[in-house]
Amino acid sequence: MDPEYYMTEQLTKKSDVYSFGIVLLELLTSRAPIQQGRYIVREVMEAMHNSEDPSNLNEVLDPVLRSGPKLQGLDKFVNLAMNCVKESGADRPAMDEVVRVIESIILLNLHNGSASTLPSQDEMSRNDLYEPHGTVERDLYHHVDDDDNSRTFLPFETEHNKKMSENSLFASPAH
Repeated sequence: MDPEYYMTEQLTKKSDVYSFGIVLLELLTSRAPIQQGRYIVREVMEAMHNSEDPSNLNEVLDPVLRSGPKLQGLDKFVNLAMNCVKESGADRPAMDEVVRVIESIILLNLHNGSASTLPSQDEMSRNDLYEPHGTVERDLYHHVDDDDNSRTFLPFETEHNKKMSENSLFASPAH
């Protein structure tokens, strides 16, 4: 919960940013916000302060991320999460800035981090999400109208997945 909420009893857009930062930290660490009496924000802060390299979070990083291939922009992702969970709402980024940073990290990884293929600043500043096949999609979801119903799907869903999800979503539970 946003620390400012305890003083003001008001939830704000910056409260949402704080909560989103907690979700980002959960993704990075595979830990609950409070686990065995230890608070995730404090754990990550301590790991950053205990390391000569602030982006080296091996003691708290999810083992899958730690042992997998090096992700481009992981340090930016950590910094973004920590900026989102700053004590003061005035010090946190606006959500549109959070989105821009995440999109730039995605672009870094889609371009494999190679200096010759890194996106231009213009590409990184646009509010477009890139699909793996290089087509630009303005919205993460796309609307599908068919005779039976109208649904929204993620870009990576195939016709087979759509049918499977329709069957599982609308099937009556087995008794």
